[in-house]
Amino acid sequence: MHPADTRTAILETSARLYADLGYSAVSMRDVASAMGMTPANLYHHFKNKDDLVRETVAHVFAEKTEPIAEMLEAESRDADRLDLFIDHFVRLLTGDRVFFRLLVRELVDGDEGRLDDLAHTVLERPFRLVSGLADIRQPEEERFLATVSMIGVILGHALLAPLLPHLPGGHAGFADPTSIANHISAALRHAAASDLETK
Repeated sequence: MHPADTRTAILETSARLYADLGYSAVSMRDVASAMGMTPANLYHHFKNKDDLVRETVAHVFAEKTEPIAEMLEAESRDADRLDLFIDHFVRLLTGDRVFFRLLVRELVDGDEGRLDDLAHTVLERPFRLVSGLADIRQPEEERFLATVSMIGVILGHALLAPLLPHLPGGHAGFADPTSIANHISAALRHAAASDLETK
């Protein structure tokens, strides 16, 4: 296997292990064993566990957010871009177990170094593009908070999806990605229209 392919395979294997078990429960020896290699061979590719965790998370996030950025750059109408973003992000969160679990782990762990690294090397471009969907008449601070709110609503629905059928009045259909995306799109359009009426 080519060294670059081996490196990618290690990152994808470690991503699955970290997503399922957490960072602290997975040793370098566990990753090496899952790859069918010696720990020494693994250390040839990654100097230590912190290095492997950081690069694994960056790899997964870059791979999954790049299509969102490309889609937002390709679409011209803001309304279409917003709906496409919501639908794509909902499906990513509800359909990609590894990405979703690593995202939640990063938010819960709150490792300042990794979060800062992710924000500047991976998430800055997609965040700016999503921010471009907010009302351009808003001050920059308001647009930032509106972007965070939009992402938070989507993430919140994905987090709560398994619980929805068990809540009073809830059913499995509320956890369907299409239903979630349609609801969020309609709610954001309604909020935007209400905001315009009050100005």
